[in-house]
Amino acid sequence: MQAAFLTEWLPSVKRQFRVYLETNGILHEAMKDLRDLVHVVSMDFKLPSATGLRPFWEEHSRFLEAATGTAAVFVKAVITRDTSKDDVLLSAGLIARHDPSIPFVLQPAGGPLAPDINMLVDYQEAALRITRDVRIIPQAHKILMVS
Repeated sequence: MQAAFLTEWLPSVKRQFRVYLETNGILHEAMKDLRDLVHVVSMDFKLPSATGLRPFWEEHSRFLEAATGTAAVFVKAVITRDTSKDDVLLSAGLIARHDPSIPFVLQPAGGPLAPDINMLVDYQEAALRITRDVRIIPQAHKILMVS
């Protein structure tokens, strides 16, 4: 969402620092301008069953296409008790079609939306049949109490 600023500013810092871009994984046109300016792209997939939002599969696919090539990319998806297995499998398939080596991180929600651990492991095992690197890692910003 800050692509104009970043395309101007990042060239001055990229040589001194490794640049980590945290992104919603939807703004594929902006990613095309940024891909050579960042080292790591942390891309979110917005799963409709977890967010209640419309599906963003096309945007996520185009974003992956724009992001891969120069930067290291990994995909994260928040998993709630309402997340459907189909959404996780669609995500894994989308990743595998672009590059099966891209890590896919399942992030369990906390509190009342937390998924059952058995459901989470089942989703991981199912996704591993489609793409090769699927991890379960908690949402670190929640643990650190950083918004």
